[in-house]
Amino acid sequence: MLTQEDAIVVAREGDMIDYLVWRHYGRLDVLPLVLQHNRALARLSARDMLRLPDGTPVRMPALVDEPQLRLVRLWS
Repeated sequence: MLTQEDAIVVAREGDMIDYLVWRHYGRLDVLPLVLQHNRALARLSARDMLRLPDGTPVRMPALVDEPQLRLVRLWS
């Protein structure tokens, strides 16, 4: 079930799931969450999972957190 904040991204021939996640969110730490919300992708063959067929819809769930960035100190 989609919420109002969820989005559907349609893959182009050869797109990889991690590329779609990066393009949509600008981060990869949410890849497991996207896979949880796209159980139908598990039915694809291994070849199709790596390179999605053209027109494959991928549900991108709404996020409620911000990316965790490491603190970098230039001077101690």
